[in-house]
Amino acid sequence: MLLTFFLIVGCVLVAGCTIPTIKQTKAANSPAPTVTPSLHTTTDVALTPVTTVNSTEIKKGQVNVSIGNYIGMLPVFIDSKIAGNVSKNQPLNMTLNVGRHTVRICVREFCNDQDVMVLSSSPAIVDFGDWLTKEIAQGPLTITIGGYKADLPVLVDNVTAGNASQGKPLNLMVSEGNHTVKVCVGVLCENETVTVKFAKPAFVDFEERLKKIAEFSEPTVRIIDTRQAGAKVTVDLEYINPAKDDLTFTTEVQVAYSYIDPTSRFRNANTKRTTVTKWVKAGTRAKHSADIWLDGGRTYIIEIPQILNSTFK
Repeated sequence: MLLTFFLIVGCVLVAGCTIPTIKQTKAANSPAPTVTPSLHTTTDVALTPVTTVNSTEIKKGQVNVSIGNYIGMLPVFIDSKIAGNVSKNQPLNMTLNVGRHTVRICVREFCNDQDVMVLSSSPAIVDFGDWLTKEIAQGPLTITIGGYKADLPVLVDNVTAGNASQGKPLNLMVSEGNHTVKVCVGVLCENETVTVKFAKPAFVDFEERLKKIAEFSEPTVRIIDTRQAGAKVTVDLEYINPAKDDLTFTTEVQVAYSYIDPTSRFRNANTKRTTVTKWVKAGTRAKHSADIWLDGGRTYIIEIPQILNSTFK
């Protein structure tokens, strides 16, 4: 029995004495896995946006286009697209992408292209003045205002070309073709279309037309009538405003008169004044009547009233 006990113990201790068996189980029969709740809480993490630098940013540069002393307004084309207008005193300034561009201007059927390299470091200058002077046929044009007392700006095709004054006409050289000439007194203007030809003088006189639309070239106040009724003198005033802005006139009017003193029965002299304020719209005329009351006696005899001074603002 003792030997049997030792054999059993030895068999248990030695590996390989017992052969385990593997049992096959179907998935349907497998117990569902047990999910253990987590004891950890979830914390939101703030995301910092990443700023990227645009490495493809397009550089820009400046271009200045001018036409010298050419009289008129011309369209400017950049790479075959209209970019704006240029005139004698108003060059065209533009911002373009850095690189090579084509600048073009045209006078009727005549065009000129100039290539320009635009850089970000300094502006590019394109001046068509020499080409216009040498290649575009021009003719003489004289504008005068005769004896009209003023110094007035002259516009050719809506571009200021200079001034014409009394006895001093404005002489110009302009391109062949039809042009619109304008002379203005404030907001009151006269226009005329004139045809200019090479080596054939053209002449325009605005004297009579200016006198019709604007008898006075400066803001003016004048007396147009006077009436007396006993001790009351009524003065009719006309306010003329050819300027571009509305104006307020302040005018001082005086009347000199004589009267018989009831005590001494002598005729004495005296004056009376009144100040009148009148608002007048630009380019219009207005009338206003002012009453002046006389005193000192009776049998009044008045002289022609006078405007002592007149201001406007």
